[in-house]
Amino acid sequence: MKFRLKKSDFIVIGLALAVIIFLTRLPSPKDNNPPVPADRAHHGIKLEKDCLFCHVKGGERPLKERHPKRQDCFRCHRVEGA
Repeated sequence: MKFRLKKSDFIVIGLALAVIIFLTRLPSPKDNNPPVPADRAHHGIKLEKDCLFCHVKGGERPLKERHPKRQDCFRCHRVEGA
């Protein structure tokens, strides 16, 4: 039994590759969000829990209401020099 690809098979494969290429070219959250500032207050920040000293409700710099309720800061905010 011989396996042959038809023209429609190549079209489907081409479309799948186009979708994969398109998705890999989309910007990541880190490209659109501000980095962790390179100031004295943020020097040495290595863990997300360190962010929560200031960026909690009632803290020195609480997060805005529209900020996602996540605690994995480095998923979206890049650390300069890392």
